[in-house]
Amino acid sequence: PPPKEELMGTSCPGHVHFASLPNMWDRTITVSSAGKTFSATGWQVGWCIAPSHLIAPVHQLLPYVQFCASTVIQEALARTLPRADEPFEGCNNYYEYLNSTYRRKRDLLGKALSEAGFAIPDYDKTPGGGFFIFARITPELKKAIPAERLKPPYSNNPAAPGGVVGLDWALCQWMAEEKGVLCIPSS
Repeated sequence: PPPKEELMGTSCPGHVHFASLPNMWDRTITVSSAGKTFSATGWQVGWCIAPSHLIAPVHQLLPYVQFCASTVIQEALARTLPRADEPFEGCNNYYEYLNSTYRRKRDLLGKALSEAGFAIPDYDKTPGGGFFIFARITPELKKAIPAERLKPPYSNNPAAPGGVVGLDWALCQWMAEEKGVLCIPSS
């Protein structure tokens, strides 16, 4: 099996790539995306890393995929991947820069959510989510939601699970309509 650095680079301190674990290389397909890696929405091009016996079926599917990234995007990605390992904006590489940037933004938003009365995960103990912050509604915050928001007609919404608005939906709708803040109910 290839060394961990060939799979992931050294960009994620503390991260153990699944394929680097004992006896996992032969059973793992690593799927990556340029759009996610480089925060470039629209760069809908990705890649897989795996042993040949796992990649062969992926190649068999390619003729049936109805989407094809432009040659320009593929060439840009081919030139960008090696450069991402070079020093960038005061960091050892682009991945460290991206990690630092997202952590700073997460911490800024987390602080604002905490100050607004939400409970957020302790990121020293748990990641708490991927791209989203799953803030919990505290009893104090629940008291701020007008009681009528949990009753008809507000409590009926065909978009809500089962058509019934739960606390998270009620809070999100109230915040959007009354506070001008858009959030997504986790249910």
